[in-house]
Amino acid sequence: MRVLLAPGGLWPEPAGVPLAGPGRGLPAGRVATCLARGWQAARPSDALTLMPMSDGGPGSSQVIAPERIASREVIQAQGPLGQVCEVDLVRMVPSPSNPGGRRPGEGGTWFLDAARLLAVPPDPDEAAQEALRGSTHGLGQVIDVAVDRMAPSDTLLVGLSRSAVHDGGAGALDALGGASAAAGLLAGRSIGLVLADDIALGGLGGAGAALTGIAALSPRQAQELDRRACAAAAEVVSTADAVAPQVSSNGQRILPVISALDDAALPSSATADLGGPPRLSTSTWGTGAAGGSAMVLRALGAWARPGARVMAEILGLSEAVPGQDLVVTASGELYDVPADGVVGVVGHRAASQALPVALVCGRCATTRGELAGAGISNAYSLQEPHAAESWDAVGSDALQDRLTDMGARLARTWSR
Repeated sequence: MRVLLAPGGLWPEPAGVPLAGPGRGLPAGRVATCLARGWQAARPSDALTLMPMSDGGPGSSQVIAPERIASREVIQAQGPLGQVCEVDLVRMVPSPSNPGGRRPGEGGTWFLDAARLLAVPPDPDEAAQEALRGSTHGLGQVIDVAVDRMAPSDTLLVGLSRSAVHDGGAGALDALGGASAAAGLLAGRSIGLVLADDIALGGLGGAGAALTGIAALSPRQAQELDRRACAAAAEVVSTADAVAPQVSSNGQRILPVISALDDAALPSSATADLGGPPRLSTSTWGTGAAGGSAMVLRALGAWARPGARVMAEILGLSEAVPGQDLVVTASGELYDVPADGVVGVVGHRAASQALPVALVCGRCATTRGELAGAGISNAYSLQEPHAAESWDAVGSDALQDRLTDMGARLARTWSR
């Protein structure tokens, strides 16, 4: 039997935000390894293909296979509270299917694991400090370094996710020298935001309103932070129109260079970027990533795509699925199945080949109907529905043992 193991990371998700970091949960690569170990112990003759998946969130560069990497550089930058942090800048081997690339021979593709710089801390008190005093300055620093490494024809993909920092991208813009300098730096370049989270910056369901779920903040504090962040980001949009007008002869705003991903990769809520309202707003899809930096960067010419879809292209998911007999994916906690998340993307690719998909998750709280609609044949949870102890409270070693046992269980259930 031929099995594709394409799991995402298993991370706890309080308030629906994955806490990807040391001490809790497991990265996608480790999940794949554990499942494979268990499967091979039960069915050693089966052929397994390991393809850990990501969505552009922290650590996404770690799932890119070595043979797809031409070079990897570690960049140091300022963390949210001034600490020294490191992010990976990966230059990928040229490939006709590289997302963001133009045509073969017309430019390379780079991936900047910037989400790692602004990852949400697991401690709500620490997250509150980042919200109240933190800055996205380091994000601007690493983008500046990455752009300096690129050739003019290259594409830079920047992984971004939710952050406790909520400064409306003011820190990132400052690090890039202000709106005018940043517009000049990014002008004519293909800069793509690989968004692990599609939340808008403002509004009742925006990143600011959601701060109380990930940080020890009162609703009043979150509201004030959100007001400032939205005002800062909106000002950049207005300034960008003045310092870098991109207007055609018919008065329509010219969009920045679009990646080679076809339009089907866009979520329905993002279609306004391709011919809808010409101006970004704080309620626009995906503007809340990195504390509002996503909105600022898009105002300056960057484009944005759902992270799981872009990472699937980078990793070659479409090429790996055909010829398999079963696909196995994984997620930390599942309350719904977004079409643009890892589970939704893997399920859709498998369904296009009429393949069954087995889902492993820490906690599954969605319906069988929704799973089936996403192409998932069956779900296997590490935590029983009414268990008192959370699935991730057992520690890393015990969690890996559970996944290994799950791999063996899946093999005995599915292998012919």
